[in-house]
Amino acid sequence: MELDKKEAAVIDKAIRFWESTNKISPEQAKALQNSYQLRNENVNAIAIYALIAALSCGLLAFGALVIDEKWIELLRRKWGFSETIFGVVFTLAAALFVVLAKRNRKKYPEARTSTETYNIAIILTVAIAITYWTRSFANFNGNYALPLFIATLAYGAIAVFLQSTLLWTVMIISFAGWWGAQTHFWSGGSYRFFGMNYPLRMTVFGLFVWAASGIVSKIKPLIKFGEVTYTIGLFLFLLAGWTLSIFGNYDDLSGWTVIKQSHFWYWAVGFSLVLAGLLFYAFNNKQDTLRDLCLVFFLLNIYTRYFEYFWDRTNKGIFFAVLALSFWLVGRKAEQWRNKEKIPATDKLTNE
Repeated sequence: MELDKKEAAVIDKAIRFWESTNKISPEQAKALQNSYQLRNENVNAIAIYALIAALSCGLLAFGALVIDEKWIELLRRKWGFSETIFGVVFTLAAALFVVLAKRNRKKYPEARTSTETYNIAIILTVAIAITYWTRSFANFNGNYALPLFIATLAYGAIAVFLQSTLLWTVMIISFAGWWGAQTHFWSGGSYRFFGMNYPLRMTVFGLFVWAASGIVSKIKPLIKFGEVTYTIGLFLFLLAGWTLSIFGNYDDLSGWTVIKQSHFWYWAVGFSLVLAGLLFYAFNNKQDTLRDLCLVFFLLNIYTRYFEYFWDRTNKGIFFAVLALSFWLVGRKAEQWRNKEKIPATDKLTNE
């Protein structure tokens, strides 16, 4: 079994503790120490960097060949290809990548690099296929909610089939895009939908995804996606709530620019109270993800309010000094929490 340096240090410390308290013999201690080995971190680092380089080159190639439609138009003029043909070709390519990803996952369950490479290839080919399929529809009429809805269903189904959190994340992002585009279409191009502007709509959407994570965690095929749904939903809710505290439920950008920010003070106060309540709940119930994200947005909220109300009245050097000090204090406090919550392996063994 391969372990990293930290894991090996904990296990080695435990073995020496067992040996010193005569719970195991020296021969058993030696056998346990020989049962694992240190993972080659250099090889892992090279593999990660190679993956990043490969993905970067792949995305650049994708942008150069697919997003730039000149070569596609050349093929269409020369061979008479239609959008439907391209949709069929990329659908078959996506299906092939799904089969290869499934086979690779079964054959090499620890090969995360190749698995994620297949997943990214699936994301790109599915997106291209859906783009060309919807362009071939006679009733498309520029309604971008339709391809985003199809993408949500496709990514969600493939994510469940492959048990891929990356594809599930892309599904949620597509779902968010569909919500924005569909409400825009339903409102007839207006900035308001049922009295809600975009920030308020996305706040409602983030709250919905965050709440839905509880249901996802209880459905057997979706249990793996409960945590990522919770994190993304919470992040979307806080991000949209932060923008809402800046823009309020205002639907006129040009009009917003000439209004004093103090006009939206109640949105800022509301967002601050929500953050304070969530932080109180997170600390009392040891909700690490909720605590960490709320702390980030609580700081962001404070600095946003500063820029809105005090930027022109405060010395900039003092502001950035306070900014640096606050981040240092947050980092120090987070380290104290981590050390407090971490139980040494030997102490746990002693208690048992």
